[in-house]
Amino acid sequence: VHATSRGEAVFTPGLAALLLGEYNRLSGAGEDGSPSLTPRETEILRLVAKGYTYPQIAERLVLSVRTVQNHVQNTLTKLQLHNKAQLVRYALEQGFDADD
Repeated sequence: VHATSRGEAVFTPGLAALLLGEYNRLSGAGEDGSPSLTPRETEILRLVAKGYTYPQIAERLVLSVRTVQNHVQNTLTKLQLHNKAQLVRYALEQGFDADD
């Protein structure tokens, strides 16, 4: 506490790098620090961006609506977004609505 109050480093550079690496691993970030979505999360994100509802996505991918909701929630967490509107905006900005 005293070292911090004097503006001194609390962690050694090696420990700080280890902590940041672990944070990235747990948050699902890739090596470059960007979020790493699973293929299924990416597929569902594309469909959300195209305007499909959760029931439509579930039917199309032969999943339960709850599974689709779970994938969307995981994606929101990884991207540090708070709601579906922010998710759609992100997806559109990243071109996830484009046809392959």
